[in-house]
Amino acid sequence: MKLRTMLWIGCLSAAITVSAVPAAAAMKTAMKTGCAAGCSCTPAEPTAASNTWNFKGEANNLFKDVQADAQNALYHADKLLSFTDSRQLSWISHAGQLNPLKQDINDMGTRLCRLETIRRVTAPWQQREIDRLANEERLMVYHTQQAIQFGDAHTRTLWLPTYQTDVTNLFNEAQALNRSVNHAVEYASVSKEYRGLAHDMGARTGL
Repeated sequence: MKLRTMLWIGCLSAAITVSAVPAAAAMKTAMKTGCAAGCSCTPAEPTAASNTWNFKGEANNLFKDVQADAQNALYHADKLLSFTDSRQLSWISHAGQLNPLKQDINDMGTRLCRLETIRRVTAPWQQREIDRLANEERLMVYHTQQAIQFGDAHTRTLWLPTYQTDVTNLFNEAQALNRSVNHAVEYASVSKEYRGLAHDMGARTGL
């Protein structure tokens, strides 16, 4: 059963090993990597096009990509939370939600890695949103790792408070991240309309 579970989940995290990882160490790893698969964020080298590239526009496009990933992650987190009401569902069912959730979080981590790389050349409001999203995504990484680690070690006792708390926190964090990225995308859209209107009117704008 244990081997079958591990094969179903696949390669989940460098922080998840046969022995338990202390919570503080797991949190440190999550906050450092921002990935549920133990990946790292390595900034790209500047290119000749960097001087003329529209980094603010790129950031807004990345916010939209993060939004799509966040919506998918919330869907799986919601399903996973509903599973905690039943003791009849197996760990395989839970893993069936955690696995795509992990992938969604990793995709967000990749996009946020790029956002953090270009952060210094984005608008002040974009910088604030990048910091907010990165923090919320890393908290999701941590609780995803904790849920997977606990579930793999306690396949028949997913009703215990430790697992239930991790899943609840994961759902709440997915909701918070969705709210944040939705606001970022909406603000970017409104700002674009405002700049267009200001241009047509010949007015100056600092956005």
